[in-house]
Amino acid sequence: MAKKAAGGKETSLPLILALVFFVLTTITFGVLWYMQFADQEAKVKTVDDAKKDAAAARELAKKHELKARLYRIYLGADEGEDRTQLAGDHKAGDELSIELKRINNELAKKMGLADATSLPEELKIWGVDDAGKIGEPPTKAFVEAVSASIKERDAAKAEEAKTTKLYKDAAAGYESAGKVLQEARAAFAKVAEDLPKDFKTKLDAQIALFEARKAKFIGAEAQTRGELDKAMEEKGSLERDQKKKQEQINGLLDQIAILIKEQAKNQVNQFAFEEPQGKILRRPEPGVVEINLGSADLVRPGLTFTVLPNDYQEKGRQSRVRILRVPDERGQYKNVERFVEKATIEVIDVVGPHLARCRVTQEFDPIRDGAAPGDLLYNSVWRKGTADHIALVGIFDINGDGTDDIEAVIRDMNRMGVPVDAFYDLKQRKWIGQINEQTRYLVEGWYPANSANDPNRDDKTKLIAAMTGAVTFGREKGVAVVKFQDFFPRMGYRVKLDLPVEKLNQATAPYLNRVASIEAPPMKE
Repeated sequence: MAKKAAGGKETSLPLILALVFFVLTTITFGVLWYMQFADQEAKVKTVDDAKKDAAAARELAKKHELKARLYRIYLGADEGEDRTQLAGDHKAGDELSIELKRINNELAKKMGLADATSLPEELKIWGVDDAGKIGEPPTKAFVEAVSASIKERDAAKAEEAKTTKLYKDAAAGYESAGKVLQEARAAFAKVAEDLPKDFKTKLDAQIALFEARKAKFIGAEAQTRGELDKAMEEKGSLERDQKKKQEQINGLLDQIAILIKEQAKNQVNQFAFEEPQGKILRRPEPGVVEINLGSADLVRPGLTFTVLPNDYQEKGRQSRVRILRVPDERGQYKNVERFVEKATIEVIDVVGPHLARCRVTQEFDPIRDGAAPGDLLYNSVWRKGTADHIALVGIFDINGDGTDDIEAVIRDMNRMGVPVDAFYDLKQRKWIGQINEQTRYLVEGWYPANSANDPNRDDKTKLIAAMTGAVTFGREKGVAVVKFQDFFPRMGYRVKLDLPVEKLNQATAPYLNRVASIEAPPMKE
């Protein structure tokens, strides 16, 4: 029984050893696991602390970097991104605005001022507004402002030195002037003492000279008075003679005026004594004739002639009077007696001394009574080598378009060599130019058509009165007054002889309600 027990004890030992090993191993692994977990937590905490420290360091570095950017911008040493970075990271009331306020306040204290608001304007380069927001970055840096202030200070010192020099020079000048003044006072005292004596001597000499001249003047005055009385008597005699002669002159002038008026009243038809100026030589082609006038007769292109038959001088004016049917302003036809020429021609080319080519501008009856060789040429104002002077009064609508063509008439007359001495301006209602002793004809144009129910009756009445006065003035000057219907056709100048009332009113319209008084005399000698 004992052996069995011993044998059984030996067999349980390995189990116990294994159990002990297992327990010890479990305890060991538990302790190791606990120690490993505690060490891991410590490392994690260390990493978190390091991250916080790094974030705080970066935030601090960013703040310092922004402050550095603030300083660089303030001093004018900023780099490319300083202004943009500062504007993006700045907020109202942050450390940047506090730092900028501190810089300005410290600058004011260094200058002995209360605060930044007392700084000079040139040093208020960058500030913070009431909301704590930094303003726009300065365009002029602190260094530049200080540099400008230094320049101003140096300029002020230079100006002060210049002023000081001027003051010293002025003081020296005043001192020199004082010496000159003392010398002048001494000289003045001497002159003041000597002058009265010299003045009295000279005054006595002048008084003696005056008395001598006075006596001479009294004698000369008496002589002159006698001569003046004699001259006044002679003057009176001459004035009386002059008055008598003037009365004689006035009497003669009155007689001349009466004779001129009588001559104007008794004027006969100026055209009754016209003589032909030339004749037609050939008609080489239709519409063209050749005449016996040329360069030796002072013919020029543009000169016009009236063509009449070669027996016109024997038969007279009545032989060319025709009865024509013409419409009136109402469109009804009436019989009118008209002087009808054979044709009118215009010089187009001067070929030789006594030869010129002309174009036919108008023919009354080209088939039965056209211009032919041997026909005579007439012009009421032109004669070989010369031309009569004329004046114009009235409305000259030569083509019937309702427009006054007086300027064109003057231009055409001058082109023909017919001088226009004067014309009556209906706008200004005064003579332009002057009627003189060479003026032979005063050509009358159209007068305004006036009627009882015309809305412009008063204005037209005044215009007609002004034109009538101008014609009377020319007649008193001894100038022959002729109607344009008689004058222009006789010189071959084409004009429209019939003008409807509406066209005449249209041509008159520009001269109504546009002028001042017409009481002034139309023309001066």
